[in-house]
Amino acid sequence: MDINIIDYLDKDSVVLGIPQKSKRNILSFFLDHLIQKKKINKKNKSEILKSIFQREEMGSTAIGGCVAFPHARLGCVKKIVLCLAISHQGVDFDSLDDEKVNVIMLLISNQKEAGLHLKMLAFLARILRDKSFVRQLKNVKSQEEALGLMNKQQQAVR
Repeated sequence: MDINIIDYLDKDSVVLGIPQKSKRNILSFFLDHLIQKKKINKKNKSEILKSIFQREEMGSTAIGGCVAFPHARLGCVKKIVLCLAISHQGVDFDSLDDEKVNVIMLLISNQKEAGLHLKMLAFLARILRDKSFVRQLKNVKSQEEALGLMNKQQQAVR
């Protein structure tokens, strides 16, 4: 299965500048943004947040290199939802390398889509393990620039 990130990521799914400092507040902020953009249903927010934090309790999804991949699979979500957030100053996300995180890619998918969920995580990790690309991404000035870089990078790693 060939994954195209741009099929799941659009301008409304890109957040530049994260005003929150704590992991819980950051993730809540992302979900509020996705609710506002009609990507997820407001009534599912607490269930999604709880599921994301259950995953975080198993181990931080901040994998190092300024990147985090918080994610969850739930029955209340009908299709894959991605949210790319970029913080120029970096945020504390309990990273495995104790560094601040600048690029956060939130992935939410349906419980029955385990295969697609894992393939998406693997593909995102492949895209975002390039340190030069992450440096470029954390300096973007617009959502369009972020999407263009993501598209270019996914073509480069195929």
